[in-house]
Amino acid sequence: MSVNNALMALQGYIVWRSLATSTYEDITLEFVKTNSGHYYIKYMEIFVIFTVPNVDEVLNIRDGSTVTPNCFILFRREVRLCISSIGLRIGRTALSRHMSNIWQDLRINEPNLVDLFRDIANNAARIFNDQRLRIRLY
Repeated sequence: MSVNNALMALQGYIVWRSLATSTYEDITLEFVKTNSGHYYIKYMEIFVIFTVPNVDEVLNIRDGSTVTPNCFILFRREVRLCISSIGLRIGRTALSRHMSNIWQDLRINEPNLVDLFRDIANNAARIFNDQRLRIRLY
C-alpha cells in the first residue's frame, strides 16, 4: 500500500499521540492529543475529554477563596474532574504524584498548553484583584 493510500485509509479515524504518562500504584494515566487537536485523559482504554476552562469559569470556581487558583491547580482540577467521570478513585498522594508527572511531561511535550493555563490563571487573578474593593482607614 502506498503512503497516500495508507493516509487515505486513516481518514475518518481518530489518531492520538501520548503527551504525558504517569504510572503510580498500578494505575497508569495518559494525557493524549488527537489529530483534531482535542485533549483527553486516558485510563486503560477509556478516553475522557479534557477541557481547558476559560477565565469566567475560573472566577466562578473560587469557592469563597480570597485568591484565584494558579495554573497547576487549575490543571489538576480539570484532570481530577476527568478521573472522577471515569469512576476511578485515586487518593490524594497518588493524585499529586500523577499530576506532577503529567505536568512535567507537558512542560516539555506541549508547552503551549502549559502557557495557556498560565495565561488563564494570570488573567483571572488580574480581573479578580481589579474587582476587589480595597478600603483603607486612615
